[in-house]
Parts: sequence; C-alpha cells; structure tokens
Amino acid sequence: MIKIMSFFTLPIEEQRIGKVWSIANSRPRGVRGVSGTIKCLVPDWKLVTAYRNREIDEETFTEQYRALLTRRWPEVKRWMNGLSGTDELYLCCWEESGFCHRQLVAKMLRKHRPDLVIRLS
Repeated sequence: MIKIMSFFTLPIEEQRIGKVWSIANSRPRGVRGVSGTIKCLVPDWKLVTAYRNREIDEETFTEQYRALLTRRWPEVKRWMNGLSGTDELYLCCWEESGFCHRQLVAKMLRKHRPDLVIRLS
C-alpha cells in the first residue's frame, strides 16, 4: 500500500510499515526515518511559492504541476513502473490539510497504476 500524507501525520517510527519518501522540496526538522526524496514528483519551488502567495489558484497550480510531470514523464514512469503491488511506503509533503500536490500524485498513481492500493490522507 502507498500511503500519501503530510509529514506531520506520519505514525511514529516504531509503528510505520514501509519506507518514508519525501515528495517535497524539503522536510521538517525532527522528522526521522526519511529514506530520501522522489525528485521527479517534487513541484518547482517557484510553483509552490506562487500558490502560497495566492499569485495562482488551485486550477493553475494543477495545470502547471501536470505540465511539469509531463516534462519529467520518462523519470516519473520509470519510478511508477518500479513499484510493486506488495510495496509498503509513505509519500510525504508539508501540507497538513487542504489542496496539495499529493492529491495530484494520488490521482496519477490511481490512473496509471490501478493495481496499486493508494491511501490519501
């Protein structure tokens, strides 16, 4: 199962099943046990700051993030194809609630890898 969530809702290390991977530009201090970053899923910092500063809306963010994934598609596809139905992992970013690119990642995985169990929180 692939669990897509905020760093702040991760279970404590002793209760985790699977590796933790970042899909964000950085990770909060104090979050331990992160295996690395899946760089092909990380949004450009300019895109993140434009959304946070309300220079762009959710729809524009979505369009630009999808365009970014399209440019990175060979790497994204290679990463997706490397996943197994038996994988247990967490994909994490900063946002605790509301709109976030992790929702778009979950949608992409569900579309291109319907054999995987995706839990978005």
